[in-house]
Amino acid sequence: MLSRVADNLFWIARSMERAENVARLIDTARRMVTLPSISGRGTTNEWSSILIAAGAKATFPGDIENADRATTLEHLIADPDNPSSIYTCIRNARENARAIRFGLTAEVWSTLNTVWSEFPNQLEQLRLRQGYLAEFVDWVKLSHAQYRGAVEGTLVRDDSIEFLRLGSHIERADATARILDVKYHVLLPSLGEIGGTLDQYHWVSLLQSVGVQRAYHFVTKSDVTRRGVAQFLIQTEVNPRSIAYCLDRIVVSLDRLRFIYGSESDCEPMAARMLNNIRNDDIDEILNSGLHEYLTGVIEDTARLSFKIAASFGFAPPYELSGEAEPTQNDAIQATEGQSQFQG
Repeated sequence: MLSRVADNLFWIARSMERAENVARLIDTARRMVTLPSISGRGTTNEWSSILIAAGAKATFPGDIENADRATTLEHLIADPDNPSSIYTCIRNARENARAIRFGLTAEVWSTLNTVWSEFPNQLEQLRLRQGYLAEFVDWVKLSHAQYRGAVEGTLVRDDSIEFLRLGSHIERADATARILDVKYHVLLPSLGEIGGTLDQYHWVSLLQSVGVQRAYHFVTKSDVTRRGVAQFLIQTEVNPRSIAYCLDRIVVSLDRLRFIYGSESDCEPMAARMLNNIRNDDIDEILNSGLHEYLTGVIEDTARLSFKIAASFGFAPPYELSGEAEPTQNDAIQATEGQSQFQG
């Protein structure tokens, strides 16, 4: 396979996964702002926290510490200048797919093209209707599920699907660390609140946002606790959104590519080492020494692994649209211009 094609596949998957994960970050804040506050903190903290967790410090145009609902949603959903906005992710996924349509099934291409075509209407509904945010988040998650179903259900099991899986699991490992970090980045309660009712509400809300609340109870057979949630999202490999599961799938894909190409890639030992470390880390020590610091390290290591994968397989820098490569369907672009901010 040409490196350019592998690069396109990798970034199709990363872009679609990122769109869903940004939606999940938004859902985390949406749920947490409805929780009772006994600490006196303003609700803007939640919106600020997801901007920070999403890595928007450098791209957010205003004062990130005082971000409100309207400006946060505008930046994370519709801002074409934000490389991680849902709009940009869906656009880039479609454009990467358009560049290699010959390498995708009709079902995969149709799914990506349909999501791009539906985005302007979804954005319009979100701007017009105050209570539409939950429905929009569900639309993004459903769109990603349809894309993933098309990939797993129609693509042949060659190197193409492994590059798609690599992109998905790299992005998901990073996102799980970021979503978990929301709890500690800004929303960390005072020592007196840890273990209290509000603290537990936050953990339950986080599990709901990630979509694994029922799975948590089914697997752990226990109540929601700080330790339990951290371990479930970091180390529990039967949880498909855990960091350990994602790293295990990355190792499996790299092993499959080694079999296909007949040689080991430079990134394979790094991925195996990261997985081994995650499996053997002591969760109590992580919590005692600082969950935020630990998750920051995971995010940095995941970024290094991504660069290592790119170097090993000859990828170009992260895909961005040039002025000459604008989509032919301009509705989605126009939907982000000349309209009012989200209703607050």
